[in-house]
Amino acid sequence: MTIPLARLTTADLDPMTLTALFSDLATLVEIDEVLIKGDATAYAGATGLGEAQRALAAGARGIQIRYRWAGEGWLDTLMSGPGGIRLVRSQTSPTPSQEQP
Repeated sequence: MTIPLARLTTADLDPMTLTALFSDLATLVEIDEVLIKGDATAYAGATGLGEAQRALAAGARGIQIRYRWAGEGWLDTLMSGPGGIRLVRSQTSPTPSQEQP
């Protein structure tokens, strides 16, 4: 049995693009859940989009944002690293053409 995996999109974000991403998320999508990962041993805690943005700027290890856009579910994971912020995006609900019989 083969389990289809979601396609991933990754990008390294500069500060201006990161700010634009949060602006788009705040105005163009329906947020379902926002989680903060404080450090390697801290569990993620639920929060709002603004608090997550501030936590990421203050050094949180990463955040996850589940949202709906254009009728589809999406998951953005933003991770802090030595080179800045990396975005990993995946679709969480398949479109009808992607569903397996």
